[in-house]
Amino acid sequence: MNRYLLTAVAAGAVALAGAPAAGAITNAEADYIDDLTSAGITGDQEALISDGWTICKALSAGADPNELSQTYYTNSGSISHAQADAAINFAKTDLCPAG
Repeated sequence: MNRYLLTAVAAGAVALAGAPAAGAITNAEADYIDDLTSAGITGDQEALISDGWTICKALSAGADPNELSQTYYTNSGSISHAQADAAINFAKTDLCPAG
């Protein structure tokens, strides 16, 4: 199960180079995007938000945050280890129901 979720996060990491997003976002999602931007992570907002929700699902299924961060870093190709850690932490605090 964790491998599947890690793969989903890995696939979502390509969002960092995507197209512009369309549609309304929630306040929590806006906070997540603001936090990502403050850490220097930009890209397609809709895809980044989707990544954040995927991270939440992976965490709630028991995935290790460090493994998620490493996978996100490895597959993004454009962010640092610190930025990957930040993305996981921002998802936890901004989006994940349990925080």
